[in-house]
Amino acid sequence: MKHARKTTNGFTLAELMVCLALIAIIATLLMPAINKLRPNKSKVMYKKAYYLTERIVSELVNDEESYPFVEDKVGFDNTSSVEFNDTTYTGNTKFCELFALKLNTLSGTANCAAADWDNPSFTTTDGVKWILPITDFADPDEYHSILVDVNGDSEPNCQDSEEDLSACPQPDRFALKLRADGKMKVDGLKAIEYVGTTNMIENSK
Repeated sequence: MKHARKTTNGFTLAELMVCLALIAIIATLLMPAINKLRPNKSKVMYKKAYYLTERIVSELVNDEESYPFVEDKVGFDNTSSVEFNDTTYTGNTKFCELFALKLNTLSGTANCAAADWDNPSFTTTDGVKWILPITDFADPDEYHSILVDVNGDSEPNCQDSEEDLSACPQPDRFALKLRADGKMKVDGLKAIEYVGTTNMIENSK
């Protein structure tokens, strides 16, 4: 009795190579779309810093305990002493220190002296470096910069520009401008693109 030979169907090497080539072509075509869907980390972290700043500035400028109303003062220019938990906050470091109290920082105290990127005012637990203005806000019309590096020590370590992004098309350092009355504005082309506005809040006192 003769048994029929079993035949097995499989891919030949040529067919396998064709399949791999097709997969590579499809992947190449889809990569730009996939990259567009991937969130821009700098944008996400900057918007987080933006909304944190907006909330904290609004809370502080309207807090009668931190910045009590004085007739000849508009807000943060009231640098008179206040005390919380046996610590006194006063003078041109008052805003920096009170701002830092509202955030989860890696160090217990803020560096409210002459800060720079190597020695920032503080770093938050999400890795963002902050440099806060050391000022008494004496001129009510002057804007002071709150600087953030949204990815800490990671590159590119270049700042958003007001005019030209050619030198730094994807910045990770941004400036927020703050006035004594709590009014703020976004500074830089990418920052404006990310949040869609140049103005943030105005003092409600």
